[in-house]
Amino acid sequence: MEKIDSKVEKPSLEVSGFFIEGVVKRLSLYAGYLSGIVSVIMSIGIIVDLAATHLFKKPLVGMIEYETFMLVTMGFLSLSYTLLQKGHVSVDILSARLSPNHKRLLEFLFSFLGFVIFLVMTLCLIGRAIESYKVGEATTVTYLPLYPILLVSALGCLLVSLGMITSLIHSISEILTAFKKPLAWISLGLLIGSALIVIPCLLKIIDIDMSGVGVSVLFIGLMLLMLIIGFPVAFSMILIGFIGIWYLRDLDLALTLLKMNAYDSVAHYYYCVVPFFILMGFFCLEAGIGKKLYSFGNKFFGRMPGGLAIGTIIGCAGFAAISGDSMATAATMGSVSLPEMKRYGYDPSLATGSVAAGGTLGILIPPSIGFIAYAIVTEQSIGKLFMAGIIPGILLTIGFVLVVLIRCLLNPSLGPKAPKSSCHEKLRSLRDVWQVAILFGIVIGGIYSGYITPTEAGGVGVIGALLIALLSKNFDWNRFLTAILKATQMTGMIFAILIGVSLLGYFVTLTDLPMQLASFLSGLPVSRYLLFVFILFFYVVLGMLMNIIPMIMLTLPILFPTIKMLGFDPIWFGVIMVIIMEMGQITPPIGINVFVIHGVAGDVPMMEIFRGIIPFIIIEILIIFLLVVFPWLATLLPNSMHVLAPIAL
Repeated sequence: MEKIDSKVEKPSLEVSGFFIEGVVKRLSLYAGYLSGIVSVIMSIGIIVDLAATHLFKKPLVGMIEYETFMLVTMGFLSLSYTLLQKGHVSVDILSARLSPNHKRLLEFLFSFLGFVIFLVMTLCLIGRAIESYKVGEATTVTYLPLYPILLVSALGCLLVSLGMITSLIHSISEILTAFKKPLAWISLGLLIGSALIVIPCLLKIIDIDMSGVGVSVLFIGLMLLMLIIGFPVAFSMILIGFIGIWYLRDLDLALTLLKMNAYDSVAHYYYCVVPFFILMGFFCLEAGIGKKLYSFGNKFFGRMPGGLAIGTIIGCAGFAAISGDSMATAATMGSVSLPEMKRYGYDPSLATGSVAAGGTLGILIPPSIGFIAYAIVTEQSIGKLFMAGIIPGILLTIGFVLVVLIRCLLNPSLGPKAPKSSCHEKLRSLRDVWQVAILFGIVIGGIYSGYITPTEAGGVGVIGALLIALLSKNFDWNRFLTAILKATQMTGMIFAILIGVSLLGYFVTLTDLPMQLASFLSGLPVSRYLLFVFILFFYVVLGMLMNIIPMIMLTLPILFPTIKMLGFDPIWFGVIMVIIMEMGQITPPIGINVFVIHGVAGDVPMMEIFRGIIPFIIIEILIIFLLVVFPWLATLLPNSMHVLAPIAL
């Protein structure tokens, strides 16, 4: 009977799925374009406001409110496009090893849970919009009504829900085709998903007496299980935060916090730095800046032993100053440099190792998305974190260069010298990158001097990067659209995690886990530096498994109170944490960046890449040791900043 049902239902399901999918894809693509265009408009608004403020002494009235509204618009509209591109990060180490049928079942479960999560969020935002309209809620300066932007937020969540419906229909269709008893498996999936959603009711029926810490361990353990089997990080955080609050208090409070948190966790003016610096990096990427930076490094350092690898590291450092993302840096520089090093007979382990290690500079040398995420969670100054990363970033770059140089001096066959470049060729390569140096100087110099805030610097960076791109021969309308869509995808991923970390933060706070953990660890009869080493080791292991952004946002709400109670400087720790996380991303046997390099290199075995990375990992450990012994290496520049508020995000 079940087989007959599946034959009857499958065609109608497929037709419905394809129709809904076509509509949702088109709407999500339009939402992605609109989100990217809004980011550019926000940047232009920043430039106009800066000009009005500094040239005419008349800042635009209500600019912060306008920028915040545009931020919310682009943030929520980017969610569905990110889903369309499968850009919501997940830990796929276990799920990648599952059989196709197991993957189909998990996809069905994830789609069902995701649909419920964002449908509830949509209804909550609509409810808040109605309440806002009834009471006449408006902004304090321009008196803009709040309900329209709340409805836009609801629309963004609704698009995600519709995307989940298409995924759900496809999953059901595949289960009907692949399984002998499909209706039984579908029923089982619905039962598990429903039980997970109503687990607070089930636990209260069982009436198990648990402490706050016990509750946190149970629910965080459940979240880790969801992450391990591949559920997106942001969705896991939202779901666990919601049902955790429901269990600790009641459903009404959970719905109220979701209603407030979904909008409020995104609607902060200083969060504009997220789309700004991401868009800045992608404009430079699409303009071919990575290739030009590699050419510059090659022309000036190519004649040295291992010169192409050294040039690659220098190019990575330069690209890091405009990209802020390690995987983008590694992928971009690897695609340019690896074919060249292969052509000149470089040892594959040295070539791939230098690219993988150089890519880690992308998250340390400012502007860094990792520092931005750290600042948001810990409420530290983005500007000071940027400054704190400069000296360690330079030291790490020098250390990587020395590794290549020493290895090639000892064994010249590892990295033969490249052909000599003429003075004209060197000057020409310099001509191709001077704009980047000026842009970096304006952005970072403006922050350091206090002349502009990090948010304003991000807006300046976007327009500056766009101008550099427009002057590039290869940049056209299609590359412009590609840049804004890629930026939209990454922004959507981060904003979804922002919503999740905020809701999860409420739950964790209610359990009192962070303070109890901090009290327990600080009360242990061991040196605080031993605890510090344990924390670093934890981040190395975690860095092997997942992207640095969700890693920061997932763990810091729990561990940061411990760091403060142990007496460590938050800015100093932020630098070390970013380095150690990046070290995890190139550490055997799982380092995520290595998979990027393996994909670019193609024919180089994974073990060969890992073998080439080990010397660079040793340098990263030495730099961390230097920062522990001489903490002023990280705090010198931030402490010398003249005009910056204690929390100038």
